[in-house]
Amino acid sequence: MRTRKIFNEKEILHNLDYEAISVTVDKTTTGTVDEGGRKILKAGTFLAGDGKSIFEDRTKKVKKLTNDAAATYVDGVALHDVDLTDGDAVVACVFKGTLREDKCNNGAAVEGKVKEKLNLIKFVKECSKIWR
Repeated sequence: MRTRKIFNEKEILHNLDYEAISVTVDKTTTGTVDEGGRKILKAGTFLAGDGKSIFEDRTKKVKKLTNDAAATYVDGVALHDVDLTDGDAVVACVFKGTLREDKCNNGAAVEGKVKEKLNLIKFVKECSKIWR
């Protein structure tokens, strides 16, 4: 029997004290494609409402934040991988807590407007050195 793992079990949380809200990810958002041809939005991706923050209008879908430097608002971070191949999908959007910076934003440093807009999230650097 052939088995295939679709989702990466990347853990973005530094600890379990966090708050998240369920959001619908727009199927047209930029994702990554794995070997099986699936369109996957990765855990740790910054999310922003389509045209307006989800905290102002809960009917809005979210998309991947594509221009961090010009962000007028950022709603949160995707807690898990989400498959967008077959259409819109629901994911938990973390807006408060302590997250591993090395697991968010494809490992790039979280700076500027994004850090300012996600002021309820503390990003912890270099977690691997803590556990050694």
